[in-house]
Amino acid sequence: MKKSIILLIFLFSALGIFTVHAQQMNSYNMFHMDRYLQNPAAAGTKPYTFISCNYAKYWSGFNGSPSIQNVNVHSLVSERVAFGGKLYNENTGLSGKFGLEATYAYHIPITSGGSKFSFGLSARISQYKIFKDKFVLHDTDDEVIVYSQNSMISPDASAGISIYKENLFYIDIASHQLISPGIDYMNQEYLENKQVRHYYIGGGYNLNINEDLRIEPSVLLKLVETGNYQINGGVKVEFKKMISAGCYYVTNSAIVPFVGINLRNIALGYTYGIVTSEIAAHQLGNHEVMVIIKLNNAQSNLERD
Repeated sequence: MKKSIILLIFLFSALGIFTVHAQQMNSYNMFHMDRYLQNPAAAGTKPYTFISCNYAKYWSGFNGSPSIQNVNVHSLVSERVAFGGKLYNENTGLSGKFGLEATYAYHIPITSGGSKFSFGLSARISQYKIFKDKFVLHDTDDEVIVYSQNSMISPDASAGISIYKENLFYIDIASHQLISPGIDYMNQEYLENKQVRHYYIGGGYNLNINEDLRIEPSVLLKLVETGNYQINGGVKVEFKKMISAGCYYVTNSAIVPFVGINLRNIALGYTYGIVTSEIAAHQLGNHEVMVIIKLNNAQSNLERD
């Protein structure tokens, strides 16, 4: 019984989220709309104060399936310095995670044409939770449950770099879980989940076909320190800088059609993930919704979308 519970908690858990190649970090399909989700160096890369609200539901129709809620904001506060912050909540039915993150980023012009280099650092504090009342146990004296705390708080950090030109291209590299704490719920003898580093390498390019049509291919490679990996890549087509549609493929996980609308002060995006993994027959797909709000920022002279 003890081994079964450990498997449930850490295989189907926000601590090892969504079991795709043993990743422990959450994964968003609309990374191309909000790069700050994956890279702290993306804070301040927009010519406005950027506010993003994201909701993702995975394996809908499956009892206790994972969900994520995330709100983040970032903005330049001077010509080169930017700050950002995140508030996130993850729930898998049996366990969850709630946390805060603060980011500092610095931007350096590298060409006269507007290309820049940035680096960012983030500090994070998370509360990990086990929902003991949702377990159905045959052994009520199971050591994993009896001797574990309901929650624990753990700090961590991430860092990243980026080379970019707004509205043209970006190359991102980031590393997460730099401190790599063990999540044992004060029960190290029976339960421990060592957090390992995750690396994200991404890129995208805007290809202007004409005044009305723009194509944006993008890709995100996610590497786990244990050697596991995942690739998320695809193409988005944008018409009149307002209406967009595309499709992305997540290796060994899902095919993800995308639709979006981009207005002057707000952008909306939606994806439906067609699951291709072994669990496909037992659920109704993945849903992700993102709302982006753009507020004027006098500190930036970048071209606005």
